[in-house]
Amino acid sequence: MTRGLWNIADQVVSSGNNFLVQLVIAQFASSGEFGAFAISFAVFSVAIGLFRAGATSPVAIRLASAGDAEFRRGASAAVGTTVIAGVLASLVIVAGALVLPLSRTIEHSLLALAVVLPGLLVQDAWRQVLFARLRPAAATLLDAAWGLLQVAAVVALLLADQHSPVAYILGWGGAAFAASFVGVALSKHWPAPRLAWKWLREQWSLTRYLVPEFVVLQGGNQFATILVALVLGEAAAGSMRGGNLLTAPVAILGAGISSFAVPEFARRKHQLTSRQWYLGAAGLGGIVLVAGVVWGSMFLLLPDAFGETILRDSWAGTQVVLLALIVGQAGTSMAGGPTTMLYAMGRAKDTLRVHVVLAALVVVLPVTFAHLWGLQGAAWAIAVAFWAVVPFWWISLRKAIAAQVAERDPDGDVAVPVA
Repeated sequence: MTRGLWNIADQVVSSGNNFLVQLVIAQFASSGEFGAFAISFAVFSVAIGLFRAGATSPVAIRLASAGDAEFRRGASAAVGTTVIAGVLASLVIVAGALVLPLSRTIEHSLLALAVVLPGLLVQDAWRQVLFARLRPAAATLLDAAWGLLQVAAVVALLLADQHSPVAYILGWGGAAFAASFVGVALSKHWPAPRLAWKWLREQWSLTRYLVPEFVVLQGGNQFATILVALVLGEAAAGSMRGGNLLTAPVAILGAGISSFAVPEFARRKHQLTSRQWYLGAAGLGGIVLVAGVVWGSMFLLLPDAFGETILRDSWAGTQVVLLALIVGQAGTSMAGGPTTMLYAMGRAKDTLRVHVVLAALVVVLPVTFAHLWGLQGAAWAIAVAFWAVVPFWWISLRKAIAAQVAERDPDGDVAVPVA
């Protein structure tokens, strides 16, 4: 229970760091500038999820119960892989910003992101390593260091009368880079880029599913944001980002519960009964679902002045999509429990199948609905996509539990209850 609370606390701190930069930029930026930042943040979200899937997720799934020497080697290799990948990703972003026909606002935001992306990725990699070693309190300390450094950067920029989104992106990422050295101190070992290729080869049987899964899902989500922006304009992307910003605390809760549950259940996967797997999935999803309904209802009932204070020019557009985003988040919560259990079982192949379907829906439906019904149609299309795949998650979980029980009891003496 204590580790679970620390996991949630860390998600609050970590997401609070991302929330701070978005809030400050929303205060000073026009709706178009906030939309440009939303596109840069979408690129960051794709990068951080991709490198978690390819580098650090195997640490939690496969090394949660490993000995100190084995874990240290794997963690150093995983973070070293992230170092190399972060530099390569920055070069790709720079090339794209300079070659593609983008507005100057978007180009400058992307170039600023390219400068700080390696630091953001490495800081997160140390954080994932600490989670995998069941040290969420240390992960919270790491993110708190990032937060303090970021606050110092924001105060310095405000005192210098700097209101450009680019300046705050640099402060946000620069603080993460500095905090990554706290991760070194807490883990007591350095990244090992020389082991990157060997690590990738060793984890290929798992990452060959995790990486495509992330690409098709989160890449699809962020690609949909970019496509909606192309159809409806940069301000539309800012409106969607504003809605995600307001509903972020529920996403924080869900991520915190999942980061706690995956290594905890993975360590015990050969001892758990089918009933315990089902109860775990239902409990985790139910907590996030209730929290999402309560939190979202609060924003729907509060006066407009509250939203205008937080998002300024972006509030008008955000208000249009907020209900749809809350409904969509509820669908995500219903799927979150079985998804977490499948990850703990190491069933990445199963999660990939469902995410392929979801990604296709998330890309096709919002763009189609945006053409027909504008911004509100795009938001409701995302909600429909999330709810459409909920039954498939529970079907996949049932099959995975049956396989897990059969593996432990090949003679079939243990019955698998109907979910």
